[in-house]
Formats: sequence, C-alpha cells, structure tokens
Amino acid sequence: MALKRNLTDDEKYCLTQQEIKLAEKYLRKHKTAGKISEPESLKLLEMYLIGHTFVEIHQQFPQYEMGQIILTAALAGWPHDRDKMQHSLRDRVQAKVVKSVIEQVDFLTTLLLVNNAERMDAVRKYIVDPVNNPKPNLTIDSIKEYKEVVETLYKIIAGSTPGSKSKTSPLFNALAPQKQVDKDDVKEISLEDLDEE
Repeated sequence: MALKRNLTDDEKYCLTQQEIKLAEKYLRKHKTAGKISEPESLKLLEMYLIGHTFVEIHQQFPQYEMGQIILTAALAGWPHDRDKMQHSLRDRVQAKVVKSVIEQVDFLTTLLLVNNAERMDAVRKYIVDPVNNPKPNLTIDSIKEYKEVVETLYKIIAGSTPGSKSKTSPLFNALAPQKQVDKDDVKEISLEDLDEE
C-alpha cells in the first residue's frame, strides 16, 4: 500500500490553497502519524468550532506546527463538523425568530380585535347618528397609536405574504434559504511567513 502523500478532495474541504500546501508538506514529512492525537486536539478543535483561524490556534498552541494543526483538522474532518454545528445553530435561531414573529403578530392582531370588539357597537351607533350618540373612546387612545399598531403589524407580516415585493419581514428573512458562500469569494489567510516552518 502506497504512503499517503496528498489530501483527498474531501479532506481539502474549506481549506485554502496555502493551508492545503502546508498540510501536505507536513504529511509528506511526518506521514499520517504526524497528526495530533485526539485527546490532545480537543482544545484545538474547540477553538476551531467557534470560529478561530488556524493562525490563532497556532498562536495559542505554539508547540504544534501550523501544518500539523491543519493536517489534523483535515484528517479529522473539522470543517465538516463546524459546518454541521453552524447549520444547526442557524436552524435554531431561525425557529426562534419565526416563533417570536408569530407571537408578535398574534399579540397585535388580538389587541386590534379587542379594541374593535369593545368599540364596534359604539362606533356603529356614532356613524348612524353622530348627533345623539357620543364619540366612542378607543382602547388605543389615538388614531396615531392605532396607526402605529397597524404599521407595526404590516411591517412584521409584509414580507411573509405570497407575491409581496417587500422582503424585509423578519419572518420572511428567517424562512429564506441561506446564500451559499463560494469558496473563491473567501479571502485566504496569509501564511507565507509560516510556510518556512
């Protein structure tokens, strides 16, 4: 069986060209046995999962070479783990946003229903005979307040209605699929000075 000299496409996932170069250089020199053992790599993995770069991890753990850290991440599938964690967190946040927006809409529509139910009869009487019937008092104390409630309600649900041109609703944004980031758009980390290790 031939010795492993290069990372597979799956192992290169989310790595820049510089990172791949450093990892493969370390791999050729130390073979797969050069990767950091699992118990020792847990603290490094923890930093990676919360968004630290390989440079930052190397600064925290200078006893490990940069290529060794990147090789360990590639062979252990850290980028895949971070993606899964980020998707899971995003899904949870989206679910909370949707729940919150639904609760807000429910509260505001209930507030309007209560106001309408309390005052509908008095309003009808006033419309039919404004001279003999007093002007009804609103639970919402002014038209300005009523307008604010209606505008708030509209802003919340505007983007969630089919065919709406406005897509600014938190509900709409939470339900929209996330844009995939193209690997070519991501700025590569400068590792030139570490390439000499």
